[in-house]
Amino acid sequence: MLGKPKTTEPKLFYHGVSLERRMPQEHPLRKIKQLIDFNFIRSQVADLYGTNGHQSVDPSVMLKLMFLLFHENIKSERALMRQLPLRLDWLWFCDYDLDEATPDHSVLSKARNRWGTEVFESFFMNILEQCINAGLVDGETLYIDSSTIDGNVDIDKVRPQLRQLSEQLTDKLDGDPQEELAKRVSPADTDARIGRKYGKSTLGYKDHRGVDDKHGIITATITTPANVNDDKVLTDVITSHQFKSGTKAKKAVADKGYGTIANYKYLQENKITPCIPHQRRKSSQDEGFTSDTFIYDNTNDCYRCPAGETLKCFSINSITGSVQYRANRKTCKKCAYFDKCVSSKKTGRSIHRNPDMKFYRWADGCLTKYQRYRLMSRRKYKAEGSFADGANNYGFKRARWRGLDKMKIQNLMIAAIQNLGKLLRYGGTDGKLTAPVMSMMFLGRRITMALCQLADIWATYERILNYQRAKPV
Repeated sequence: MLGKPKTTEPKLFYHGVSLERRMPQEHPLRKIKQLIDFNFIRSQVADLYGTNGHQSVDPSVMLKLMFLLFHENIKSERALMRQLPLRLDWLWFCDYDLDEATPDHSVLSKARNRWGTEVFESFFMNILEQCINAGLVDGETLYIDSSTIDGNVDIDKVRPQLRQLSEQLTDKLDGDPQEELAKRVSPADTDARIGRKYGKSTLGYKDHRGVDDKHGIITATITTPANVNDDKVLTDVITSHQFKSGTKAKKAVADKGYGTIANYKYLQENKITPCIPHQRRKSSQDEGFTSDTFIYDNTNDCYRCPAGETLKCFSINSITGSVQYRANRKTCKKCAYFDKCVSSKKTGRSIHRNPDMKFYRWADGCLTKYQRYRLMSRRKYKAEGSFADGANNYGFKRARWRGLDKMKIQNLMIAAIQNLGKLLRYGGTDGKLTAPVMSMMFLGRRITMALCQLADIWATYERILNYQRAKPV
């Protein structure tokens, strides 16, 4: 028999309604509320409030609301507060009752301005320490990468801004210092800058991250304008990682954008093994006449070419310290290998020698080809995967607010929430790893050992083949 049409009449009172009973035991917010004590913020911000006047909203509630803003990937605080009365799970998480009034969105913006970045740094550290205690951070191998974030501004409305050179114009900015006098900025967000990455111009910011190898936990996040070069932030990321994780980094893995002499020198002085490629110049000469085949004579400060001729010191670059050695063109023309060796149409063969090239050679020789391939492959899904997860699930690629400090808050909150997801996934309730994770780690170690053994066997086999080919018949 067909049922009657259902009609609903609003009730004035509801008896026996409990948000606690309506929240499923397996709900993610229930697990998060058990794991994180948001009340730590009360003691940290107590000095920022006066003793007279209206009482503020509970700071722990405001922190929970900001947490929901990123955890649920809500576009703005206005949208968050519009949805809050409609979501029973959010009301329960923030300790609101059904008939209790919720605050205005302006309460959150005022709290952010009052608290500053230190509170959110503490929130990030709170979760990171739990990850460390759960055994999810090894700390020895660090993957370093950066990603650009579109600012909450229009790139077509930038305009030149006159500045005077000061201590703020450091070498961390792209381009020559003279060009900083007419830096293009947006009137809406003067901290945002135009940077280029992968051929795309972005007006906004960069997040430079340090990601631990063991479970991909983010141990360091540094926010800069988008025009800051990646290589200028490597030392800051490593220092932040070591301070926050409490461990000494043994390997640093990054792309060639970080491969500079200054960074290699820093890593060598701090006994950190680099897995960082660098830009290589393509030689236009024949393979038999590359710069590696020229022998440097330290006593006479000159080079000897494969044909035995001398290349004398011609010029010294006062900025880089690079020395150019050049042979006489008339002498080179008499050589039988002139066409293969000399590419210049006016001078003889030249060689450039940088006193700091030893750091390039040191970095290139620290790891085997297989070790480099393995670490760079892991970097793709550890570091780059970390940014992809933030972009897909937490709105990482779009700035919600304006200003460098507010962008630091956004990146700290997203990184903390990503770490929290790993903690819920891999960490046990008693601070130890769960049994399935332990078994997977054991299996991963066995697979890695097997791959290393296969690589050693293959290398031995290649040496035997090369020896057999080199034997005279």
